[in-house]
Amino acid sequence: MKNGLVSQWMTSPVVAVSPKTFIVDARRIMNAEKIRALPVVSDEKVVGIVTWRGLLRTDLSAVNGVALTKEISIKEKRVEDIMTVNPIGTFPNSLMPKAARVMLENKITALPVFNDQRGALGILTTSDIFRFILAELPELKRTLHVSDYMSDEVVTINSDTSLLEAQRLMGTKRIRVLLVIDEEKLSGLVTRTDMMKIVPSRFALPHSQEESLTVMLQSVEKVMTRRLLTVTPEQPLLKAAELMLEHKIHSLPVVGAEGELLGIITESDLFRMVVQKFL
Repeated sequence: MKNGLVSQWMTSPVVAVSPKTFIVDARRIMNAEKIRALPVVSDEKVVGIVTWRGLLRTDLSAVNGVALTKEISIKEKRVEDIMTVNPIGTFPNSLMPKAARVMLENKITALPVFNDQRGALGILTTSDIFRFILAELPELKRTLHVSDYMSDEVVTINSDTSLLEAQRLMGTKRIRVLLVIDEEKLSGLVTRTDMMKIVPSRFALPHSQEESLTVMLQSVEKVMTRRLLTVTPEQPLLKAAELMLEHKIHSLPVVGAEGELLGIITESDLFRMVVQKFL
């Protein structure tokens, strides 16, 4: 492992906000900078983190095509209302595989990189882990394949499954993606992020259980992704990492020669490989 320190892969300097930053301004910053996580800094220390997924969960006005009968306004809400307090982080001299293990075990997609005073030196994201994999995996001198790390236990639904049922499945199965099968063929997928684009938040619909239920009883067809990227079991694991990095996605269906669904490979599987092979 030639370049295994967090300091060699983190983004620095890091874009950060204060706890008093308005949520709409945080969203604007993320869009402008094309980033998905913002450390929250107060008195030169990291006190929280807010992610794009967290913003989606809170601000339905960020999503095109969502039509609710009541006006949604969170203009007065601030980052401190939604941030994860005292987030888990890492240090610049930590090893990348250890950082990958922290992200894997805690099911998070970004780690602030701290200095000795818990200030923000940088940030490490899933994209940085993918870049590390692409650089370091060839050094193993043997080709790892998708089949080595894919899961063949896949939770599937139909396109007419309700958002409510999809949310329940994700919660009970502790997963972030559901594959959609219609007429025995893979027709799409739904991620937790897709769900958060439409599932009402405590800010969006704080007092209307009836309207929340109306939204939740819609089908996943409203939010599912239909144009899928897939891999086959025989392809190199590097190919899966390349696709996830290039398209900023976190999972890939694994299909056979006839397009039949065989399994799924996720960023967690790639992180598990990093921990096993490099730590």
